[in-house]
Amino acid sequence: MRFNTDSLPALKYPIAVLTLFLALGIIIGDFFKPSPETSLIVCSFTFIILIIAYWHSKKTFLPKPYFGIAAFSFMLALGSLIQILHYSPNNKLHYSHYLKNTDNVIKGIILERLKPNNYQEKYYLEVVSVNKKKTRGKILLTTAKDSLKTLLFPGDIFIIADTPTAIAKPLNPNQFDYAAYMEKQDIFYQLQLRSNYIKTGRKYNFNYYLGLLRFKLSNSFKIHNYSTTLQNTLNALLLGQRQDIDTATNNSYRDAGVMHILAISGLHFAVLFYALINILKPLKRLKNKGKIIQLITILILLWGFAFITGLSASVVRSVIMFSFISIGKYLNRQTPIYNSIAISMLVLLVAKPGFIFDAGFQLSYLAVFAIVWFEPFYQQLKTSKFKAVNYFRDTVLVSLSAQVGVLPLILFYFKRFPLLFLLANLIVIPLSNIILLLGLIVLLLNFIWIDATLLLGKLLGFVVTLMNLFIAWIASFESFIIKDIPFTLLLTCTLYIVIFLFGLWIYKKNFIRTVFFLVSILLLQCTYTLTVLETRTNQELIVFNDYKNTSIALKQNNSITFISDDSLMPASNLGRDYTRDNFNLPVNLKKKQNIIWFNGKKILLIDKDCIIQNIKPDIVILTESAKINLERIIKQYKPRQVIADGTNYKTKLSQWRATCRKEKIPFHATAEKGFYRIVE
Repeated sequence: MRFNTDSLPALKYPIAVLTLFLALGIIIGDFFKPSPETSLIVCSFTFIILIIAYWHSKKTFLPKPYFGIAAFSFMLALGSLIQILHYSPNNKLHYSHYLKNTDNVIKGIILERLKPNNYQEKYYLEVVSVNKKKTRGKILLTTAKDSLKTLLFPGDIFIIADTPTAIAKPLNPNQFDYAAYMEKQDIFYQLQLRSNYIKTGRKYNFNYYLGLLRFKLSNSFKIHNYSTTLQNTLNALLLGQRQDIDTATNNSYRDAGVMHILAISGLHFAVLFYALINILKPLKRLKNKGKIIQLITILILLWGFAFITGLSASVVRSVIMFSFISIGKYLNRQTPIYNSIAISMLVLLVAKPGFIFDAGFQLSYLAVFAIVWFEPFYQQLKTSKFKAVNYFRDTVLVSLSAQVGVLPLILFYFKRFPLLFLLANLIVIPLSNIILLLGLIVLLLNFIWIDATLLLGKLLGFVVTLMNLFIAWIASFESFIIKDIPFTLLLTCTLYIVIFLFGLWIYKKNFIRTVFFLVSILLLQCTYTLTVLETRTNQELIVFNDYKNTSIALKQNNSITFISDDSLMPASNLGRDYTRDNFNLPVNLKKKQNIIWFNGKKILLIDKDCIIQNIKPDIVILTESAKINLERIIKQYKPRQVIADGTNYKTKLSQWRATCRKEKIPFHATAEKGFYRIVE
């Protein structure tokens, strides 16, 4: 099957293909983690091959495939090298190489505040020294909520006497792996501020002044007496600061399918760019330097807005793209959109290769690529003589195109899909554009004209409140939200194959493309069927780490039986996640029992009320800090494994671990090692 460039215009631009190979190289480098020396040798070798291939290709009239192969190989090797060089533990100055087991004195500077959870505030701390030795690298710093009277500020310098700990891995199956996520952000350890620190001052660096600017801009809205929810929404929409968005508002945006509104992206930059074009149009009348002054002013304002909003992946992509568009307008040249997308992606990945693993990065680029790819198709549709009709039509088609591009990832990451996303976007996108422009005007007037800003501020507050109420109303239709969708990485890749071939088919409907498109649908069906069959035929017993109740899942005979005294266990996050990722098998609930049979194995569950029975168990599960003589039980029954679930005290775990070590019996504490799985 041949793909011509009319069907896939991105292939006309080699930079796009080379960028994709660079991204693939980053993924390969992260997976295999070769040494820097090995990566450098491979990259140098492929570069030499590329030079030789280029030299030979110049001698031939027709292009030879070996030059393209050499170029792609070099980009793969370069991507792997970039990833390895950015992997901070490979740096000899990384703080992890200077840590001792105890008595560490760590000096660091606050970089930025992260989104807190219900119990902790979180920050990035730049570690500048460990035990008075100069170091580099970032660490996750946490503080208990309300333990400090004020939030920490970028530039604050702390000296902390403590030993960093590894970020905890998930202790139950199918949970979000926060440790793996932070590793992609180049964060490997965490520290907690208790009574183990002193604040020694403040460094007036770029992060400090940027944080101060954000604080003053946000604080300027206090004269309007906005509610906390409204103020936090404005902080997200205007300043890119989503840390304090409350759970209810966040869930409403998610369930309505408009989470992209809260993330500064191409939508915001498009509005800002075209507003600046019109506002600064009079500058063109200046002789000689008018156009260049307009260009520089637009670039400064666009990049200033990008820095204020945090330079996330979607922000950098957008500002680079609109920078190219601005320069193209100045030079009277039209910048190819695929080049702009590819170059922005290339710049981002070279500067921070970890972006490739970021869900926001992936969703942002796939959405904009889908919009651009499908644009020629829906632009062929008839237009109306009414501009408002055309605007709403384009909004629907752009939203639909973007949703098609990100659908597989949404199913994979979020396991849900809002059916009313088109209706929500039809209203919310125009409202968010109004809020952005009106909000920036009010923000400016907050500092120069109080009477005018109070008047416009009321209008701004009304529009934001109206948008939040509408989003909450859309999200309230829970029957239109498909939840708990089981979707694997293999299904995600297969669905993207279907979407890709569908895109080729709508550009040119011939027999070959029709066959390939239909075969891809069949492939998706087969993949789904085989995945379900494999998941359902596997039999296993899971001992969860649940500190409130003993919770066990028994999967066999095409059903899941939860063994727990908690009647709400199947409906809890733990139970729902496990059921969903097993393709929603039928669920039963049984009260806790002391003897469990699984595939011929006898499992004895000992709790605080258990009467030891005269059986010879293969596995012993200890719960509720049972008062037993474990050494006698091991000698009498000789089990092959001892498991302690999350309901036991730490002191008991220490005693039992020592006993098992003495008797040479494997011991597994779920509070330390996570859930325990027994597979058929």
